[in-house]
Amino acid sequence: MNKQMWSLYKESERGKKSIETFNPETENIYRSINGVFEFMSKYGDFQLSADYISDWVFLLLANINVRGLAPEKWTRESYTNFIEKLDILEPIEHDDGNITFVEGADGVILPSNKYRNKAALTNIFSLALYFTFEEFKPVLLPSRFDIIQRNCDSLGIELPDIPRSNGYIEYCVYYWDICVALNEFQKENDLTDGELCACVYDYAMMLNEDTITSEIPKPTNVWFTGASGKEDFALLDSLGQEKGANNNCIWACNERTRRGDIVIVYCTTPRSYIHSVWRSNSGGIFNPFDYYHCRTTVCDGVIAPHITNKELKSDSYMSQLPIVKKNLQGINGVELSSRDYSELLRMIGERGGDISKYPKLFESGAVNFGDIKLEKDVEENILMPILKRLGYSESDWSRQLSQKAGRKEKAIPDFVFFPHGEKHFENAPMVIEAKLDMSPVQEMQKAFKQALSYARMLRSSIMGICDKERLILYKIDKNGAADRSNPIFENHWSTIYCNAEVGAELNHLIGREVVKGSL
Repeated sequence: MNKQMWSLYKESERGKKSIETFNPETENIYRSINGVFEFMSKYGDFQLSADYISDWVFLLLANINVRGLAPEKWTRESYTNFIEKLDILEPIEHDDGNITFVEGADGVILPSNKYRNKAALTNIFSLALYFTFEEFKPVLLPSRFDIIQRNCDSLGIELPDIPRSNGYIEYCVYYWDICVALNEFQKENDLTDGELCACVYDYAMMLNEDTITSEIPKPTNVWFTGASGKEDFALLDSLGQEKGANNNCIWACNERTRRGDIVIVYCTTPRSYIHSVWRSNSGGIFNPFDYYHCRTTVCDGVIAPHITNKELKSDSYMSQLPIVKKNLQGINGVELSSRDYSELLRMIGERGGDISKYPKLFESGAVNFGDIKLEKDVEENILMPILKRLGYSESDWSRQLSQKAGRKEKAIPDFVFFPHGEKHFENAPMVIEAKLDMSPVQEMQKAFKQALSYARMLRSSIMGICDKERLILYKIDKNGAADRSNPIFENHWSTIYCNAEVGAELNHLIGREVVKGSL
């Protein structure tokens, strides 16, 4: 963390206000927690009422304090045990201030085995625990864990990897692991609790305010997602009424959603019709603390003539789609083929829609990369040939460059360009990490984290991650941070190989003479 910049922020009016907002030393915990949620609402990820927040905070703390659920000492083991046994019973507050609980099944508001619900309440529960026990820190932004990751990247906080599991208990316990990482950062930088939270949720936001979003890649996939309830419908109905108002809305998605993909929003009962067509602006965001684990932000929505479920079932082609046969039940993240999307556009056109306004599915050029089954195939059949087109020879990179990481560990990045300096402590202007398949969100996050660690170690200014489908490049700033949500280049290999303009753009960014000239 840049201590000088942090000091200036801390002394500014903005900094003082933020630090005080998160100050856990308070006479009224409910007022303070509502103040935090109001403070965070400017980032557009909070739709919770003050009453809803206060009710859940009261429920949790009443159960913990009156029933004595908190362990004598908080550790990962005791927190796991706490989460496993935690059930929320309905309290009754008597006139004398005493609290009892409704007996029997009718008194159980949250059963102990409902780990998915517990994980989805982490943003509220974490604040209640933060204002009660010193071991805990708030984990906010319930639908945008990617922003928390980005902010921590900017500050140099090493968050643990998100568990890849179907057991929601592991996501609940993952909150403890995050607290450990935040507490270590707090101790290393001699921060108060309020300063730590202000650092993560405001100072780091400020550092990233000037990030320029790169152009959205052409779409290669089409996905259905569903909207339901008054809030979703009201948001959709405002599309087109105010410029930019609906950009970066958040919807449930398939974890294989990639930035640039097409997202079709279907309004569920009682509307039961297709409402609009959007572009994914973030790819899949895997959030361990959201009831719907995978979401995407969308932009550039185009309203469609309302095509009802009944009309889809009456169409000779669309009626044969499995999701239509199921009455569009379980629609979130269902993939459509290029033919499916073409037929949907046909229906839109037949109902008076201007087809030219809707995004077109990208059709790649015919490139045969051979049989790609291993990471080595990605490196040798896809990445290395394009590097040679950019002017590199194999002597310009190292694939076996070991670096000291701690006393004994050695880190070996896949591709290190123009390494120089003392052995095991070299610097290099660019690194690229290759994987076989980064389509699962967690795999892409692991690849980003791994490449960033190499880039920091080698003091690189550019890092790349790639798999069998695409190449993504990031700029590393002078503090060793990269914005994972805003790459400087992202495109599919078939486009890179077949489109001269994209190839020229890539050459301008990482051509041999450009990278070598940065030494």
